[in-house]
Amino acid sequence: MSDRPVVAVLDVMPEASRAVISQVFGSDFDVVFADGDRPEDKQALAAGATALLTMWGAVDADTIAAAGSCRVIQKLGIGTDKIDDAAARARGIAVLKAAGINAEAVAELAVLLALAVGRQLPRATAAAREGLAVKEELRAVSFQLMGRTVGLVGFGHIGRAAASRFRAFGAEIVYFDPYRPDAGVEAALGARYLELVELLATADVVSLHVPAADRPVLDARTLGLLKAGAIVVNTARGSLIDEPALVEAVRSGRLLGAGLDVTTVEPLPTDSPLRDLEQVVLTPHVGGAVANNFPRVIQRAFDNVQAVLDGRAVAPADVVVPAPEPVR
Repeated sequence: MSDRPVVAVLDVMPEASRAVISQVFGSDFDVVFADGDRPEDKQALAAGATALLTMWGAVDADTIAAAGSCRVIQKLGIGTDKIDDAAARARGIAVLKAAGINAEAVAELAVLLALAVGRQLPRATAAAREGLAVKEELRAVSFQLMGRTVGLVGFGHIGRAAASRFRAFGAEIVYFDPYRPDAGVEAALGARYLELVELLATADVVSLHVPAADRPVLDARTLGLLKAGAIVVNTARGSLIDEPALVEAVRSGRLLGAGLDVTTVEPLPTDSPLRDLEQVVLTPHVGGAVANNFPRVIQRAFDNVQAVLDGRAVAPADVVVPAPEPVR
């Protein structure tokens, strides 16, 4: 048996992703991969592991308890809401993320979703496949981004990446974030700060770029503040939107539509009314899922895990639960 530390990948990965992880970690670690999604599969894999890597699945208290040799849990992305931070902290296990690593990819998808809704892409694609001439019908209900106002709720890594991309289409950028950057950042991105209520009433496109929340940012009341014909885009977390209220706002015609990469329940249930709305463009939480960024994600994970094991500092933006101070 090898005496090298073990890295356990808790999500079932395709072969291409396994190859990248093995290439990056394989020189210094033994890498083991999940072959099933059951809790007992994760617990068995975690036993004996020095580090746990997780992409989308939950790392609950039972999995953490099973990982008796674990020193670090690394999220292969930024959202750590599915990791039991308290259980990790109680056992002296560091929890890390990769801040900003998917910002450009997620920002691109936010723009794509806004364009798809504004240009009636599902309807246009269906018409093209059926050989229908609907140019003038679509002209009456389609809108380009140029000259529109895009409101970004959240102005961190992803929000700022989205600002530069929406601006390239000729859109005016407004944003809200409780942590307002300095004027130089605003000027460089051509972004103007607004309080949330004013942003909702001003923007033609409202794009969400904030962490998971206990209560929706967009519920019946705040959706009612949006301009008639506005577009909602969510590439962050499903909990940020009250879905029944959004369905009603789209069905009533108050909103032009919505582009959603995330939903309250994932995968989206077969009986969700969102499935039946042509004005809602859906993608299955793939914002950061691009092949040419994955090696960067894994290299960041490797650097972070190695730093914890070596007793070195990790970039503060990546630390969710710090490693315990070494005993001197």
